[in-house]
Amino acid sequence: MRSPLVYIIILSYNSEKWIKACLTSVLATTYDSFKVVIVDNGSTDNTVVEVSKFLPQVELLLNQSNVGFVRGNNVGITQALSQQADYIVLLNPDTQVTPTWLTEMIKIGEAERNVGILGAVQYSYHDKTFNSWTRVALADRLAELGSPLTDTVWIPMEWVEGACFMVKAELFQRIGLLDPIYFSFYEEIDFCRRAACLGYQTALVINSRIHHYRGGVWKEGRIRNRLRDYFCDRGQFIYALTDPRRTIKGNLKWYLITLLTKLKEVIKHLDLEKLLRLLVIQADLLGKPLNVYEKWKRERNLVQARTS
Repeated sequence: MRSPLVYIIILSYNSEKWIKACLTSVLATTYDSFKVVIVDNGSTDNTVVEVSKFLPQVELLLNQSNVGFVRGNNVGITQALSQQADYIVLLNPDTQVTPTWLTEMIKIGEAERNVGILGAVQYSYHDKTFNSWTRVALADRLAELGSPLTDTVWIPMEWVEGACFMVKAELFQRIGLLDPIYFSFYEEIDFCRRAACLGYQTALVINSRIHHYRGGVWKEGRIRNRLRDYFCDRGQFIYALTDPRRTIKGNLKWYLITLLTKLKEVIKHLDLEKLLRLLVIQADLLGKPLNVYEKWKRERNLVQARTS
């Protein structure tokens, strides 16, 4: 019986600082059936030069510009599906994986039919302390995660971070790719919600471990930080407005709760920069109401079809 074919998609954008260590660790993976695809989003540094040193062990796809996390990864996902991948992993370039990370995730994916999305436990980039995502998302499970004697092999999650995001190919075929209504941020949370609406479980695999710097290129410069905050806030509003399990009225309620919560922070800290950002986002969303409505309606129809 053949091992499931896994495509590992690494989206790069000015990732020269990270990509060599990332690829070196990925190519040392002990699992016996995987391929690596680098999708470069128009890097202007030496990322492509560094990646070329790993050819032909990896495949390189070039976008002409930075089309964002979602559209960039969708290029790689489409390529993987065309090659009959069984699983597809989205992996950030500012990661280093441990040798058995992939084997451990495949074990759970193959054993658990209803698990459609899997993630790894994340260490800090330079050591084996848990990084900020792990400490926040799994605050009540840290002792268990640190114990090599734990009987738990996976933990059900509402979502796992897109830095290491394994999806069964059948799930992409059922619900589509990452939603391009997002540029970056919240797209993986949205995808996990869409999967849950069709009965798929998201799992964190206890024995799959990676090191993740978190932030990567987003931390490099004030302008990048501002863009990160913009896309993160924008994604949160879209996510609040498009829950297919709620009515339009219910989603508008959560949108207003989100907006009022953020405005309270603006007032508390007299943060005029954040106020401007919120106003620009509201103008953006008001200018494209059909995009948001059509997303909600499309996914609402899938939920209703499943429950009818």
